[in-house]
Amino acid sequence: MDLNMELLQELVNIVKQAQISELTVKVGDWRVTIRKNPQNFVYSAKATSEQRRIEGPLVSPSEPEKQASPYVPVVSNWVGIVRRTKNGKPLVQVGDNVNRGQTLCFVDALGVQNEVRAPKSGRIVEIFAEEGQTVEFGQQLMLLEVAGGEE
Repeated sequence: MDLNMELLQELVNIVKQAQISELTVKVGDWRVTIRKNPQNFVYSAKATSEQRRIEGPLVSPSEPEKQASPYVPVVSNWVGIVRRTKNGKPLVQVGDNVNRGQTLCFVDALGVQNEVRAPKSGRIVEIFAEEGQTVEFGQQLMLLEVAGGEE
């Protein structure tokens, strides 16, 4: 059996409809992992000699283009423990205005403090991960409302 786009799209649809966040399937030399989070779908297909990775919203040609959301998720790029404070003070709280690139929190992965930075300027509207909470790769930590004019 060979991996084709029709099969891949069918797997993506299964993940969309199911109450699961990740699906891994082996087809011949290919291993496909499809992950779901609230804002986008990520899937990667890996063969022995090549790797493809596609990120972003999956939109079939028949679907109309959606208007850009004013909200941007802030996600973890590491597996680790969230550290939201520095010197005993919270780095950010709900309602705080932040600038693009500003440190919002840290994810402690194997003793290394990895900075999680604001992808855009805006206002923190929700915080999902609390101090000391264990998080996974791709897990949403915060929700940011984009400042007017920033794309």
